[in-house]
Amino acid sequence: MRKRPFTRRRLLGSIPAGALAVHALSQGLQTKRPQGTTRLLIGTSGRGSRGIYTAYFTNGKLTEPTLTAVTPSPSFLALPQKESSVAPVLFAVTQPEDHNSSASSFAHPPMSDMPDQQFATISEVSSASPGGCHVSCTKDGSCVFIANYGGGSVASFHADAQGNLTLVTLLKFPATDHGPDKERQTQSYAHSAVPSPDEGYVFVNDLGLDRIHVLKLDGATAVLKPHSEFKARPGSGPRHLVRHSNGRWIYSINELNSTIDQLDWNAASGVLTLHNIVGTLPHQVDPVGKRACEMVFSLDEKFLYAANRIYEDFAVFAVNPLTGVLTNIQHLPNPGQESRHITLDPSGHWLLSANQFSGDITVYPVDTTTGKIGVSTSTVKLGAPTCLLFG
Repeated sequence: MRKRPFTRRRLLGSIPAGALAVHALSQGLQTKRPQGTTRLLIGTSGRGSRGIYTAYFTNGKLTEPTLTAVTPSPSFLALPQKESSVAPVLFAVTQPEDHNSSASSFAHPPMSDMPDQQFATISEVSSASPGGCHVSCTKDGSCVFIANYGGGSVASFHADAQGNLTLVTLLKFPATDHGPDKERQTQSYAHSAVPSPDEGYVFVNDLGLDRIHVLKLDGATAVLKPHSEFKARPGSGPRHLVRHSNGRWIYSINELNSTIDQLDWNAASGVLTLHNIVGTLPHQVDPVGKRACEMVFSLDEKFLYAANRIYEDFAVFAVNPLTGVLTNIQHLPNPGQESRHITLDPSGHWLLSANQFSGDITVYPVDTTTGKIGVSTSTVKLGAPTCLLFG
């Protein structure tokens, strides 16, 4: 009987299915992700949180999230925005078992067609204060900032070329200056820390003191020093802010009275002043007991999106191109519960909401001409999502 030649087809036919899959990957034969696919990094916190997750987003659809970094309650994430001497790195605020929060850094591998990679931990450094809830960094990633909600403080860190972190400054704010809300404002509750547009300062939104602390930043060392402060209306509870690309307009969302303060930023003097105030809820809705939460600009900055919790909806505002004043143009109900964070995908055509209490991430289409949001098109389940970051 004449033997058949041992061809490549016969070789592949003799390999077990699992090994064949590995072989195919090694030969570059794996299925490519669809064109236009982007990677979503997901922070989680509280019950159901196991660490940082990754999902892939294509034309309004998310893949099932996979765990890519096991770490305790990484509630907020940040990425450098431009190339620098700092290695590709992802920053997170985490909550270890000793109850003092930490700034953590992870290797941030590029998105590829290979199976998901684990994000290796580079460093984890205590913020020397409890209740960390927000992290940000300068554009080059050399300075990192943690807002410690429970500790009423802000911490700054310096990141070296490998992404290793060193605690530089810890500033605590006086509890005696607290606001009038006897349940939510018993002390300082620092809720976010964000560099100013020129990165000469850091803005710290303090829900407990009804203030935005303006801190002078030494970009070479990450040292922070008190400079000035903006006093919001008593009982408003400043939570987070966003910066317009013109470097002058700052929008601060107030959690306790569900409003947005439009502020004018003077980089020369390092001072914020109030320009205008708008509500995030429909006029007929009583803001007591509601919690405004997060904002994001459309890519062209013609529109601003805000999330309301308890009332559970999204508010859309048109931005006046000459004055920056906001005009409400839409309210859309959120079928999820506790929209802790919202973001737009890199195309600007989709809004994503991290619904912490209902344990899901919901996707909505955006009309980039009118700015309005459409009815949700897809949802994926994930325990306790709190931050959404494309990168």
